[in-house]
Amino acid sequence: MTKALVSARRPSGSGDCYSWVWVLPAPDGRFRVAAIEVPKQLVDDDACFCEEDMRTPYLRIVDEVGEVDAAVREAGVDPEQLDAPWNNGFPL
Repeated sequence: MTKALVSARRPSGSGDCYSWVWVLPAPDGRFRVAAIEVPKQLVDDDACFCEEDMRTPYLRIVDEVGEVDAAVREAGVDPEQLDAPWNNGFPL
């Protein structure tokens, strides 16, 4: 696991949204694993959006890197798919 954000596409619960799982290392050594859904129109239009525009159907904070894979699977993604955000269109 790198010390940088990684993400992967996931199936969305809504046909109007794109969805990703992302893993963000926290300064305290824990990891935030979240699934987000963003309206397709915002992403396709390269529009600015904020947290209120997203839905977070899954969020888990894990204490150790060894717990990340299980949390990523719970969020609906194979951990082997995690990659740098620019490789899967994650909207930074």
